[in-house]
Amino acid sequence: MRVNGLAVAALICAVLVPPFGILMGHIAWSQCRREQRPGAGLALAAMITGYVVLLIVCGLPVIYFA
Repeated sequence: MRVNGLAVAALICAVLVPPFGILMGHIAWSQCRREQRPGAGLALAAMITGYVVLLIVCGLPVIYFA
């Protein structure tokens, strides 16, 4: 079986454009769980990466100006 392509794209987008990576990660994760396809771990990694990058990008200006 092949890994879900949306999960791979979600991981790439999670680094470049975190909101899209998070959204795509959630969609890919639900597809992998529903269809029993490999890639659920990759989608989960995309979601975590997206949330961490988003937190850093939004948190640094707050810390800087505080």
